[in-house]
Amino acid sequence: MTSNLQAHLNSSVHSPRDVPCRGKGCTLTFVSPSAMLLHLESGTCCSGITRGLINDKIRQLDRNNIITDPSRMIAGPSGARDEVTYYATGASWNGRGFECYLCHGTYSSLRALNQHLASPRHQDKIYVCPLSTCRVRFTALSALCQHIESERCGVSKFRAVKNTMDSIVGQMGRLTF
Repeated sequence: MTSNLQAHLNSSVHSPRDVPCRGKGCTLTFVSPSAMLLHLESGTCCSGITRGLINDKIRQLDRNNIITDPSRMIAGPSGARDEVTYYATGASWNGRGFECYLCHGTYSSLRALNQHLASPRHQDKIYVCPLSTCRVRFTALSALCQHIESERCGVSKFRAVKNTMDSIVGQMGRLTF
């Protein structure tokens, strides 16, 4: 019972929204850096920042591959990494719902399937936990940040990791158009 209460008290319901969005012109605040990054990655920020822009910026910043897998960050001649974009059509209907041709998940509408395809679900896992005994991989920076914030593997105890993540989150505002 105590652990359930503690988990509830530590949840976002009781956390202050004191992390400002780094996007230019955005006044939203969030309970954690990972929540702010998720907002930016979703493409809903008025600044125009997207997951693709974040991934390109991280590739530039993480030259020592502390949190990225260099084999998954291969860039084209322009220096930017092309993300695969998937779209579904009415041909995705299988008689029961709209089926993802990658994972075979079924969705009630074509719009929902296309939202799924636009998510990082089927993108390369370019981010990696920097702890040598963990090395869990993620498709989005916000997911890596959530992993670090959760303190599950202990990586958050290392000052270098905290400083690296603080620096990266702090530079998100430089991604504006």
